[in-house]
Amino acid sequence: MNIEPLTEDHAAEIAEWRYEFPYEWYDTASDPQRVELFSNAVQRDGLRAVIGDDGSLAGFFNFVRENDEVRIGLGMRPDLTGHGLAQPFIQAGLEYARAQWEPLRFRLWVARWNERALRAYRRAGFREVNRSEESRFVEMERPA
Repeated sequence: MNIEPLTEDHAAEIAEWRYEFPYEWYDTASDPQRVELFSNAVQRDGLRAVIGDDGSLAGFFNFVRENDEVRIGLGMRPDLTGHGLAQPFIQAGLEYARAQWEPLRFRLWVARWNERALRAYRRAGFREVNRSEESRFVEMERPA
């Protein structure tokens, strides 16, 4: 996997991705904030495309550096999810971020109901640091 700046073409392709129930919540088109993030070149600064070994767009990362940590958002192409590819995908993103920013830790948020993602992040070394009933998200972190 290679990680590179996310282009207009990548953003347009991601906007077309449709996930099966119950993951349709991750469709870019379903969230106005995600639409703005992907459609506005200025806001895409932290977005990176993940290019698979076959040269196709496999997913994306959104990296936000804040002090000594890098906050991570990510998405994998719908047809690639659920096939055991999460660990190499996550590791590629963490390695990229380490090389770029030398953070002390990584932080991310995942939907509370998404047990598949929670398991994948735990396997990648993340631990829950905040799970509240008021929030739809679980906050997770791990050392860099």
